[in-house]
Amino acid sequence: MRTKSSYLLGAIIVLIADQLTKAWATSSLKPVVYIEVIPEFFRLSYATNRGVAFSLFADSQFDIRWILSAVSLIAALFVFSYFRRVPADRSWLNVSLSLLMAGIIGNMIDRIRLGEVVDFIELHWRDLYSWPTFNIADSAICVGAVILALEMLREEKAARERSSGSAGGATGISTPAPEESSVGSSEN
Repeated sequence: MRTKSSYLLGAIIVLIADQLTKAWATSSLKPVVYIEVIPEFFRLSYATNRGVAFSLFADSQFDIRWILSAVSLIAALFVFSYFRRVPADRSWLNVSLSLLMAGIIGNMIDRIRLGEVVDFIELHWRDLYSWPTFNIADSAICVGAVILALEMLREEKAARERSSGSAGGATGISTPAPEESSVGSSEN
C-alpha cells in the first residue's frame, strides 16, 4: 500500500519535470521557434500565454497575473486540503489530486515568476489544424481532472449499487424471505 508521501513525491517529480522542460524550452526553442519531431503531427514550439487554458483572457488590457496567481493558489490549497482527507488506499483519487496539485503549482510558478506561462508542446494535423500549445503542467491538470471525473463516476455507481442492494436488488422491489412472511403461517 502506498503512503500519502509517495503521492506527494510523484507530484514533486511532475512539478520538477514541468519546470525543467519549460526552462529548456525557453533556452532552446525560443531562438529557433520550433523543432519538428513528427512531421505534420508533433512539434516543440516556444509560446507564452498570459491567460488561462486555451489562451482565454490572454489579450486582456489588465495585468491579470496576480489575479490568476491568487486563483491558482486557492485552487492548489483546496486540492491539497481534499488530498489530506482522502485515505491513502484510494490510489486513483490520490493520483488525480497529486497531478492536479503539480499542474496548478507549475503554472502558478510561471505566472508569479514571468507574468505568463511557457508552453511548448504542439500537436497539429499538417497545417490544417493545430491544438493549442501546452506544457507538462497543463497535461497533469487534464489527466488529473479526467481521473478525478472517472473516480467520481465510479463512486456514484458504487453508491447506487449499495443503495439498490439494500433496497432489495436492482429492481428496488423487496421480497421478504419465507421465514419473514406471516401470511399463511401456521404459527398464528
